[in-house]
Amino acid sequence: MAGTAISELIFFVAALIVSSAVAVAFIDVADNYSKGLRDEAALLRADMTSSLTIVNDPGMVPYDNISQNLTFYIKNTGSSELSVQDVIVSANGTVSGGNGTLVLIVGGGSIWVPGSVVQVTFEAGGLVEGADYSGWASTSGLTEGGAPRGSALDTITFRIREV
Repeated sequence: MAGTAISELIFFVAALIVSSAVAVAFIDVADNYSKGLRDEAALLRADMTSSLTIVNDPGMVPYDNISQNLTFYIKNTGSSELSVQDVIVSANGTVSGGNGTLVLIVGGGSIWVPGSVVQVTFEAGGLVEGADYSGWASTSGLTEGGAPRGSALDTITFRIREV
């Protein structure tokens, strides 16, 4: 009888060890899943609060024929800050970003807050008055800590006005 009790105790301890290992594995899986959901929610929240609109008059987008520079005015229409450094624009198939663009916040400042407008000047050669062109602008949204999260995009069909 004493041998039976010891073997039952051994099986009981083994069952406890196995069930503990399974429980730890389930907790780890649930924790990873929870972290993934939090990350996705933060990205979705950033996408929902990041919005921009190209506010140029589509029939009169400023274009310098000599320097071949086109100017878009872009408003932050979201509820979070947008990244000035991550602005990418395109017109007539020409894509420009980084050092190829000049981005200035209208009215001064260094942060593109909701409701403010930036002036983006970039080279887009070969544009002529009277022709229709398509363009777009995009940038990253910013979290409260200033990290890029989410994105914002707007498109425009426009004609130029030489300045």
